[in-house]
Parts: sequence; structure tokens; C-alpha cells
Amino acid sequence: MRRGTLSLGARYVFPVEGPPIADGVVAIEGGRIAWVGPARERTADLDLGNVAIIPGLVNAHTHLELGRLADDGAAPPASPENEVEWLRRVMAQRRAGSSEEAYRENVGRNLRESIEAGTTLVADTTTAGLSWDAIAAAPVRAVVFAEVLGLKRYRGLQTNEAAWKWLGSIKPEAQVAANARAGLSPHAPYSTAGWLYHAAASSRLPLSTHLAEMPEELRLLETRDGPLRSYLEDLGAWDEEWEPIGPRPTDYIRKGDLRHADWLVAHGTYIEPSEFWQFRPEASSNGHRAAIAYCPRTNARFGHDAHPYRALLAKGAIVCLGTDSLASSPSLGVLDEARFLHARDGSLSGELLLTMATLFGAWALRAETAVGSIRAGKSADLAVVRLPDRDEDDPHRLLFETDEPVVATLFEGQFVSGPWQGT
Repeated sequence: MRRGTLSLGARYVFPVEGPPIADGVVAIEGGRIAWVGPARERTADLDLGNVAIIPGLVNAHTHLELGRLADDGAAPPASPENEVEWLRRVMAQRRAGSSEEAYRENVGRNLRESIEAGTTLVADTTTAGLSWDAIAAAPVRAVVFAEVLGLKRYRGLQTNEAAWKWLGSIKPEAQVAANARAGLSPHAPYSTAGWLYHAAASSRLPLSTHLAEMPEELRLLETRDGPLRSYLEDLGAWDEEWEPIGPRPTDYIRKGDLRHADWLVAHGTYIEPSEFWQFRPEASSNGHRAAIAYCPRTNARFGHDAHPYRALLAKGAIVCLGTDSLASSPSLGVLDEARFLHARDGSLSGELLLTMATLFGAWALRAETAVGSIRAGKSADLAVVRLPDRDEDDPHRLLFETDEPVVATLFEGQFVSGPWQGT
């Protein structure tokens, strides 16, 4: 990486750990942020114009290997879709002959799109580490979660063996070189036997799981019946001897030894209010972390109940943003997710919304000391967003009340997308 010094000027700099800086400058040295402040105190080497410099965005939940569903067309359905029926469509497409090479092509294409959309840290859930090679070669940080699943024991053994074979091939020095870590993802309570959750929790690896995602999941855990059971039976994946870890989704990450791990929960829409306190950082044991990755546009696609992110945040829980996959969302832009949420909930402060899109995700992935805000000493992983030609009392509205795009992304102080590459 370049070891010179470069200072960038912008109409606004949004440090996240401090108020927006009008006519701001970010100085970069050796790939790290050396200084941030107003232009009256330091002249920029390169004035980027009517833009905002923000921390690189954090996509706290995605599946880079998935593409759009063939019958979605250019955009997802306009009316809410039943999620179990959507699962059937996803599985039908996967079983129709999608090859490993096709999935790798999806990863490459979707990773490029993500970086161009300002993402510099990604939590990717993938099949046996399939996305690792592309991520390791890209200008991005990541946690790559190898998915394990199966209610039937033979299927669980099969996916677990594949995941651990991949994990065994990724040496610590390779993770350092790739700016990435390897983890495990027990898929979901409705698809994954309890022993796989316990095995994952004992691994001491970062963990992710889909949890409290839909009402059909709650019904299955409580009664062992309903649309999800019919779906699993049709797939040949139902196990008559299956018993859930407990009647509530949170039992899968908070019961017994399952508490002794870092958990990144995808969705969490149907977590009970009485359980919110369990997601406060101080409620976790021995310094372990639990956070929720909320995917606003995917939640809306399926017409789910309103997500309890406001109540969770009020209880001190960490809620970050994810895009899920192109199979459920129109793009992989975290800023798109934040703008969608802002349009639906204008009472959520811009300051908090930007934090959910950056620093909270970095915290969930144990990367907050390196990225997630613009502060001296942190890596210069940044996104540059074009701003509209107007003024606002709250500069955050310039970010969220517009469709102006991310025009450049920096990783470790170098432009990796946009017109200033090579600067």
C-alpha cells in the first residue's frame, strides 16, 4: 500500500464519532487516517467537491453467491411475498442446476458491486467458504461464515464436514493477508439440528445465524408443524425425531453454552420484547458479543411485522444494517438500505442511522478499533457520496434524502473505485 500522505477535501466529512464537519478535510498517511478537521486548519491536496466523505459502509449480512431469482425480473415483486414460498423458489433455482462456477461468478460480480457502493467490510454467509478466494483478493475486509445446516444427521454431518474442511485450509497468516476472518453459520433453527449449533458455539469462531425471521419459524419451534414443516417434507429434509433446542428462537444463541460465543443474528424480526435485554453488550458472558443485522428492504419484501429495531436500540442492543442477497433485495448497497429505512422512519436520527451502517456493524464483527468511523489511527477505509445542490440544517439529510450515488471508495487510503483511482 502507498505510504505517502494525501489530504482530501469535501463539502462534509461525517466522522460518526463526532458531528459532521462542513468544508472538511481527511488527511491520510500510510493507509491510515492521520487527521480530520475543518479546511481552515489544513489545506486539502485534492478537493473532491460537493461530496460527503463517510466511513466505509459495513454490510452486516449478505449472501454474495446468490443472484436474482429468474422470475423476479429487474425488481422484486411490488406486493408482499410469502417467505416460505420464496424459499421454495430459491431452492428450486438452486436445484435446477446452478453450478459452483456460477456461484463464484455471482460472488465476483456482487463483490464488485458492493465495493462500488461504498462497502469496505462485509459479513458474507456462503457454502463451505466458496466466497473466500474472491474476498481475499479484493480491497475489502470481511468475515466469511461457512454455512452448516441439516435436521437429518447425515445432512448435518455432510455440511459440517465441508465447512470444517474449508476452515482447516485457511491458515491464520492467510486471514491476516486477506484482511478477513473465517467463521461458521448454523443456518436457522428450522433447518439446522441443535447439535450443529452447539458444535459451532464450541469452535471459538465468529458465528452468524438467521433467527426469529418469520412467524412460521415460531410455529415450527412451538408445535413442530406448519408451512415450514411442509416445505422441509417436500425437500426430503424433515426429521421426525427432531427436537428444537427450545420453544423460542433466542434459545438457539442464549441457552446454556450457546451464550459463550459471538453471535451476529440476521433479521431478528420476531424477537420478543422480554428478550431484548439479552442483546445488550453487558448481558453477554465473558466479553462475547451479540448483535442484530437488520435488512430493511428484505423485511419489507415479505410483509413482516414492523422490525423492533427502535425498541432494541432503546434497550442498548447493537443493531446494524445488512442487504441480504439479490434474491431478496434490489441491490447490495448499504446506503440504499439506510435511505429506505429513513424514508419509512424519519424520526430515526441521521446520526444514529449512519452509525448503524458503519460503526455498529464494525463492532459486531470486532473491527471497531480499525474501521467504522473517521478517527486518527484507524484505517482509511472511506466512501465518497455525491451530495445534492441544496442546504439542510441537518447535513445527514443530504445523505439520506437523495438518490445521489456513492462515487468512490477508498481502502487503506487508496481509491479502489471511482474517478480518482490512481491518485
